[in-house]
Order: sequence, then C-alpha cells, then structure tokens
Amino acid sequence: MKRWTRAGLLIFVVAVLCTLQTPARANDDDQKKMNVTVAFGRGLNTNQAGNLVNHAILPNNIEVNQDGVVHFMVAGFHQPVVYKPGTVPENIAVPAAGTFINDPNNRFYQGINPAGGPLATAPTPTAGPPADNRSNAANRVESVSFPVSEGVNRNTGDLLSEKAEPGTYLVICNVRGHFLDGMYAFIRVKGENED
Repeated sequence: MKRWTRAGLLIFVVAVLCTLQTPARANDDDQKKMNVTVAFGRGLNTNQAGNLVNHAILPNNIEVNQDGVVHFMVAGFHQPVVYKPGTVPENIAVPAAGTFINDPNNRFYQGINPAGGPLATAPTPTAGPPADNRSNAANRVESVSFPVSEGVNRNTGDLLSEKAEPGTYLVICNVRGHFLDGMYAFIRVKGENED
C-alpha cells in the first residue's frame, strides 16, 4: 500500500510541475514581446550609398505587444524613424538630394539626429573628458515605446505622447542613401487580445 501511495504522490507532483511549467513558458514569450531588441545597422556604418551589408535592420519583421518597447541598437550614423500603421516604403517622400529624408507625414517617432541638430549643424559632443567626447552618430540605444494609452501631463493636461494603435508600423533609416539601399523594416504591434 505504501508503494502505491508513494508512486501516486510522485505522479501527482510530476503532473503539477508539468502544469506549472506550461503557463510559465507562455508568460516568458509574452515578456519577450514587451521588450524587443533590434539591430539598427551593423558593423562600421558610413554615410554612403551602396553599403548594403551595413544598411540593415535585423530582424526585418519585428513583433512587440502593445505597451511594449523596441530597443534599437543603433550602430553609427543612422536615424530611426517610425511611421504609423498603413504607411509603406512607397509612401515616403524621398527628396532628390540631401543627407536626410525628414518626411513628417504619418510619423510616430523620430530618433536622434546623428548630425547633431537642425540640418547642416555639427555633431553634438557629449560632456566629459576629451577621450569621452562622442557625437550623436556614435553607437547608442534608442528605445521606442508603443503605449496602450496617451501620455498626458498631470498638471497641464498637455499631450506628451500619443497612444500606439495595434497594427504594422514602418521603421526606416532617415538617412536618404541608407533608405534607398533598402534600410527599412516592419514592426507589428499586437493588441491585448491578439495571439
């Protein structure tokens, strides 16, 4: 009788542990889609057209849950710009010449200007010893959130950030030559009830 009791207890414990493991894996997957890391360029990026190896966004198709964050690991002279759902590469108004595209239509987020500020200004050095001076074109992380609600200033009621609707967002490199080399990707923002 004791043998069957111990065997039954062991089977029960194993069954409970297996049951507990399944939801944990699902939660881990959900958590991974709340904080997503993306390579924005790779290697020694330069501001020249035709550098296809370095003008890449990896992965090309990104998934994040609504209220999640995409962390762009920007490698060098690049500028992430994210456009709202419904925007495709063909919608981007690319100027005939110049370093940057700067198309404001349907824009959701515009990243740090790697040239340092308004057009044609010098890169902005960081504070610190001369050995630490770097420009905005240095490797950096830019995080873009896709909030489920608007960000509003509690005191003034001013809108600080807009709500991110579920859908497919276009992300491009705002450097004209990089975009023309195909440096763009898609971010699928999944709503709370989507699989």
